Amino acid sequence: MKATRLRGAIVAAFLFAGCGTAPKPAELVSFEQLRSEGYAETVRERHPDLYKEAEKHYRDAIEAHEDGESDLTLHHTRLASITWRTAVALSQKKDAEDSLRAADNRRKLAEDDLARTRLMIEKAEAMARMQAMQRQLADAQAKATQEKRAAEAKSKLDNIAKKLGDAEGMDAARHAPGPLNKAQASFKLALEAFQKGDFAAADQQAAVALADADAVVAATKPAFDAEEQARQVDARYRTLLQASSGLPDTDGRITQRGFVLSVRELFDGGKTSIRPDKAFALDQVAQLVSTYGEFKILVEGHTDNRGRADSNLVLSQARAQAVLAYLTGKGVQADRVNAVGKGDSEPIADNSTRDGRAQNRRVDVIFVRPQAAAPAASAAN
Repeated sequence: MKATRLRGAIVAAFLFAGCGTAPKPAELVSFEQLRSEGYAETVRERHPDLYKEAEKHYRDAIEAHEDGESDLTLHHTRLASITWRTAVALSQKKDAEDSLRAADNRRKLAEDDLARTRLMIEKAEAMARMQAMQRQLADAQAKATQEKRAAEAKSKLDNIAKKLGDAEGMDAARHAPGPLNKAQASFKLALEAFQKGDFAAADQQAAVALADADAVVAATKPAFDAEEQARQVDARYRTLLQASSGLPDTDGRITQRGFVLSVRELFDGGKTSIRPDKAFALDQVAQLVSTYGEFKILVEGHTDNRGRADSNLVLSQARAQAVLAYLTGKGVQADRVNAVGKGDSEPIADNSTRDGRAQNRRVDVIFVRPQAAAPAASAAN
């Protein structure tokens, strides 16, 4: 491809030979071809500063060429090419990062599916064990000589077996192993007495086993419900991460606090009014906030460390309030949203570099994790 462009530039030089203006240098022609490719629009949208800088060097190169200053023409052409290729490389890096995040999200969704499948298998095995115990009880009942007492004892034992099966299906072996072992031992004693035909002893031991089974369920259910809720919340966060992956000037991440969507370039330097050209991006953020209405929203304003800390705090608060007002203006319920300014107290990049400061100048829209839903072990970041 490069050889083809160079040959095109040499042909152009011969065609213009003898005219009043010298033909453009090959490097200048190559740059013009580079900036006319289809990826140019992506560079313009993602890196407007680098785009403008490359354009300025290009105009300087054209002017130097028209003035017959070949060295200056070559100098500006190379600066334009370096700037342009830098922007292209940064944009391609972002494409690669987006692709990696999408792949990681697919992997986590697959892990979540696998966890649900394993839970279903465990529940099925628990049910099978319960059914086996019920069959043992049915066989023992057939041998009993005291039908009424046998029926009463069986009813109690069936109830205990069901409760133990429910507890095992909620992973009681992990959440409450001690109470589970105690209840299983009590149930075994009651079952043995029933199988021997000693229904009085079976009835007495069944009362103990029933209390133990209730204790297992009471100890297991809150932890099981909390983990189930956490799995559901993390699954929603992963779909939210995938849904937000294409938004401009944003990046999302799942944290202990919840899903954090960082939005950048919303404000001009020192300003608190949202830039008109960012309305489209904020409209999409508002749509996500409305779609995922089960979450409370916290809007946090952040600045870089230039300027006074107290001024930065005031500026960040005003910017967070501006985004909150925009979201509620788009139909988001006001009682779902809070705003707070953090100033320069929580940087996520090095403030000593221009790129780091740009990353720190952000507004974080946080889909707050419900307090009862701690992140699942397989899904937390």
